Amino acid sequence: MEDLYEKGICRSIGVSNFLINHLEQLKEDCKITPHVNQVEYHPFQRPQELVDYCRSRNIVFEGYCPLAKGEALTHPNIIQLAKKYGKTPAQICIRWSIQNGIVTIPKSTKIERIRENCEVFDFILAEDDVAIINGMHDGRHVSWNPSSIV
Repeated sequence: MEDLYEKGICRSIGVSNFLINHLEQLKEDCKITPHVNQVEYHPFQRPQELVDYCRSRNIVFEGYCPLAKGEALTHPNIIQLAKKYGKTPAQICIRWSIQNGIVTIPKSTKIERIRENCEVFDFILAEDDVAIINGMHDGRHVSWNPSSIV
């Protein structure tokens, strides 16, 4: 990847599911710091230490599974906030992620859900409401847990 980057064939280098120890190991083996790290990020999985680490090294933190594969959509806190803002639970989760400064990747194959997922820029969650969702973090993974990779 570094050769392709240096030759101008690719514009950036991205990694996926790299934790701090993985990124530290990469520093020992590579010259170029990755530009992007794509990691699971949703109300139940908010790895703030990793987010801070990436930001301090100019690595864009990109979050996938912002709806926790649907698990967040039925949580009472999310439902209550959706009613408060007149939005869907999915929009609340996506907006929360964006307000936390995360490049957010919601996935859907249905046109109406893709449209709904894009309609998150006409409101802002109050700081207290962001704090409520931040407090939902319990370390749960809905994808896979990269911590077992050495």
